[in-house]
Amino acid sequence: MNIFIFLGAILLIWMVWDWIKRKEHFVWLIIMFFLFPVGALAYFFFVKSRAPDPATPSGSPGFFNNPPQTKEIDTQETLQLKDMIGKFNKPYHHQELGLLYLEEKKYELAIPPLKEAVTRDPDLIDAQYGLAKSFYALQRYTEAAEILEELVKVNKKHDYGNAIFGLAECYRLSGDDEKALKAYEAVINSYHFFKAYYHYALLLDKRGKKQEAIDTMKSLIGSSKDLPDYKLEKERHWIEEAYKFLRKNGIELA
Repeated sequence: MNIFIFLGAILLIWMVWDWIKRKEHFVWLIIMFFLFPVGALAYFFFVKSRAPDPATPSGSPGFFNNPPQTKEIDTQETLQLKDMIGKFNKPYHHQELGLLYLEEKKYELAIPPLKEAVTRDPDLIDAQYGLAKSFYALQRYTEAAEILEELVKVNKKHDYGNAIFGLAECYRLSGDDEKALKAYEAVINSYHFFKAYYHYALLLDKRGKKQEAIDTMKSLIGSSKDLPDYKLEKERHWIEEAYKFLRKNGIELA
C-alpha cells in the first residue's frame, strides 16, 4: 500500500509542477490535493495529455514540428531527379528535388535546388512557397517573409490563406510587431485561424489595447461554439489559452 502512496505523491508533484508552468485555473490545484491521487490522474488525462508542453514553442505550422533532417540519404526519387537535372537541367526538376527534400524535412538540402528553380524561372510558385517554408523551418523568418510578401501580392488566398498567415507569423517571430498586426488583421478578416486570433490579441495587448485584445479573445471563444468535434479538438489549445488570458484579466466566461 505504501508504494502506491509513494507513486501517487510523485505523480502529484509532477502534475503540480505542470500546473505552475501552464498557469492553469486554481480549481485544478484544489482537485489534485483534495482528491489525491485521483485528482492528479484527472489532471494528467484532461489537461497535460491534451495540450502541448508549455516549454515547447507554439505557433509553428504542424509540418515544422519535427526537427529538421540534414543528412542526405538518396532515395530512388532523388536519384531520378538528380539524373534528370544532369541530363536536362530544367528549373522544374530543381523545383521537384527541392520540394521532395522539403517533404522529408531536409530543409537545408531543399534550399539550393529551390533557389536555383526560382532564379531561373520566377513563375514557379510552388518553388517560391517551398523556399519560404524552408527558411521558416530554419527560423530564417526575414528571408521567408520577403518571399511570402511577393506571393501574397499576387494572390492573398494562396494555399487557402496559409501563405498570408505564414507571413504574419514571420513578422511576429522576427519582432516586427507593426507589420504582424496588419497581417494578422488581414488573416482574421477572411479566415477562422484560431492561432491568428490569439497572437493578434496578444500583440494588441502588448501595444496597450487591452479591451481590443479582450474582445478578440472573446471572439475566438465564441467562434468555437459551433465547431464540429474534430475541429474543436484541433483548436482546443488556442481556445484554452484564450480562456487563460481572460481569467488573467479578471474575466470569467460561463
